[in-house]
Amino acid sequence: MLGGLFGKATFLGEDLEPWCLETWAWLMRNLGGMERLRELILVTPTRDYFPPTEAVGDERGAHVFEHVKLAMGLAEWPCVLELYHRREANARVDELLVLQGRGAPNGTFHWSEDGAVVRYARDLIDHPSQLVATMAHELCHYLLATIAEPSPGGAETHELDTDLTVAYLGLGIFGGNGAFEFKQYRDTYSQGWSSRRSGYISERTWAFALALFLRLRDQPGAAQPWLKPGLAAEVAKADRYLVKHDELLAPLRAL
Repeated sequence: MLGGLFGKATFLGEDLEPWCLETWAWLMRNLGGMERLRELILVTPTRDYFPPTEAVGDERGAHVFEHVKLAMGLAEWPCVLELYHRREANARVDELLVLQGRGAPNGTFHWSEDGAVVRYARDLIDHPSQLVATMAHELCHYLLATIAEPSPGGAETHELDTDLTVAYLGLGIFGGNGAFEFKQYRDTYSQGWSSRRSGYISERTWAFALALFLRLRDQPGAAQPWLKPGLAAEVAKADRYLVKHDELLAPLRAL
């Protein structure tokens, strides 16, 4: 177990960090090891991976989905894409009333008679980073279904494992940037703040996973131009931590 390598001071905590490293090792064992990790790409929010399109609405969602699949190396995997409408969490009914609630999930994955089905909330089309992260997360459910070896955390951490797989496959920029969105609104009648969360792991865990992905590939700092300021600072801290504790990476490099 990699957890035995830790001292008292860890970047993520004495329980979360071993889970992250052990699950990363599980992914490497089952998805190709260091050789495969080096072949993966760091997917960025640029036209290199997401070419411009004049499509709108549902067609734009389908356009993004096809390029997410391509970036993940799953372009040839058959999958049905569906969307649904949902009531916005903490939606404002009028200038004085806010309807509080978590709302429906960003996306889902399930099997049907037609095979794999990915569904996403239509309002995400206006939130590109969260849309890509959601689609990548649901496609990772598809990929993880091919792994026979149980994950270190078992069924209880399945959604966390799935988020971590997004980072492992090179889409951590989207997962990290979309993990938490905070903004202020102001109109004629009122002003206030709203927040929006996506995914299952924290922004700090995304930072650690991104730093891990880049450090193992000898690409430290490669994601910085596309990260939110706070996340960029956390990724830099995580990288410094990994450099200081290189013994944590040795078992992974050996795979």
